[in-house]
Amino acid sequence: MITTSQPGIDEVHVYRIVLSQQFHALPRLRHYLSQPETDRAVLLQDDLAKKRFSAGRGVLREILGGYIGIEAEQVRIATGEYGKPYLAEYAGNIRFNLSHSEDVMILAVTTGRDVGVDIETLQADKPVHSMARLAFSPHEQEELLTLPSSQLQASAFYRCWVRKEACLKACGRGFSLPGSSFDVPVCVEKLPQQTLITCAQSLCYVQDIDVPENYCAALAIAAGADLRTHLKLLSCNLNQAKLKWPYFE
Repeated sequence: MITTSQPGIDEVHVYRIVLSQQFHALPRLRHYLSQPETDRAVLLQDDLAKKRFSAGRGVLREILGGYIGIEAEQVRIATGEYGKPYLAEYAGNIRFNLSHSEDVMILAVTTGRDVGVDIETLQADKPVHSMARLAFSPHEQEELLTLPSSQLQASAFYRCWVRKEACLKACGRGFSLPGSSFDVPVCVEKLPQQTLITCAQSLCYVQDIDVPENYCAALAIAAGADLRTHLKLLSCNLNQAKLKWPYFE
């Protein structure tokens, strides 16, 4: 077990994990899964999806075990009323959230502050206008339609989507709260800094995350008393150097 220092109250630790790079360790990682997770993996029809799911859940337990000082197979994960995962049988303040799309998984870890992340694969052939009518606010839909091309609209749709879902996950409600009930920025470009959002009567900051080409991702974290947060981007290999990325200059 590799132990990891817990995030400071003004930090978020973010892991960007390429799942296929963990396949060599699948015999070990599968050993960490709970029985419901093992059963879920068996039910997946696609062999690649099975490998990605097992690798992701195994790595998740290795990382969380390092924070709370227990072996990966002892990490117990439960879900709240709206499906958000949390550490069961643990009295500390570690919070986490994860999301994966195809071969990339994002994991965010905090101490004492709610957090949400989302990652999506950019897909230009999806009916983004129909999807936006179901999940976006009227203002967001108008902003989307002002963009001059279908390609830009598709890119902006996914960036808006991950920002919105990260906020919904941070506030703990998921899509039990209508996505149309609050606004996030609709733009093709990455957000230059944290943006303050009100979601379910809670304040959170949303920020885009660097991910491989053809993906987009965002992180949201409950606004702290000092309204300043730092993000520390770590590789999955905890022996590698840690990069610190300040949200504010």
